Amino acid sequence: MAQRRSALLDAALTVFEAEGLGGLSARRVCDEAGLTRRYFYESFEDIDTLTAALLERTTDEVRAAVQRASATPDLPRPEATRLAVSHGLDVLLATPAKGRFLAAVHAAGGPVAQRRTKAVEELATLVEELLAPRTPAPRQHDDTPPLPARHARAAAVAAVGAVLGLVDSWLSEELEATRDELVTWTSTTALAIFTGMAAAPDHTAGA
Repeated sequence: MAQRRSALLDAALTVFEAEGLGGLSARRVCDEAGLTRRYFYESFEDIDTLTAALLERTTDEVRAAVQRASATPDLPRPEATRLAVSHGLDVLLATPAKGRFLAAVHAAGGPVAQRRTKAVEELATLVEELLAPRTPAPRQHDDTPPLPARHARAAAVAAVGAVLGLVDSWLSEELEATRDELVTWTSTTALAIFTGMAAAPDHTAGA
């Protein structure tokens, strides 16, 4: 069953690449996978459920790549950020349809976009763990002071939104840049957001 489910997800990505989100249907995906619709409904309630599952699989791959990069010890934050962004982007570049799928889901809205919102929240938590200096630590190698929890969360959400916006624009060819330029721009933007948030006053202090 797991193998058939994976085959259907692969087929859905192939159909999307050829026909866009509007081309996705149980019949079309099953034809591409060489499976009957019985097996489709064995794994998915409807096409929206399959689309959400494909979204989840893709974002899980990106998140896992970022986690692997962030596990590298003793890297200064700028280098750690660039490495994490580079690894996450490599997932999308290895199969460009994955990146275009993420961008299309974001633009389409609806129930599947709600799943993307959840995935963004999960990615923000990972970014917060990677970049938010809660206590002075040798890994920081900079003068950024520790961030209060509220500031750290706000910075993580803003950083993920900004980075995904740049990546979406690049994948849709609205933004002209090389891969290395994109990595530099996105990692620099994320770091700038955290640095700026560290300088923001904490209005709850002493309240």
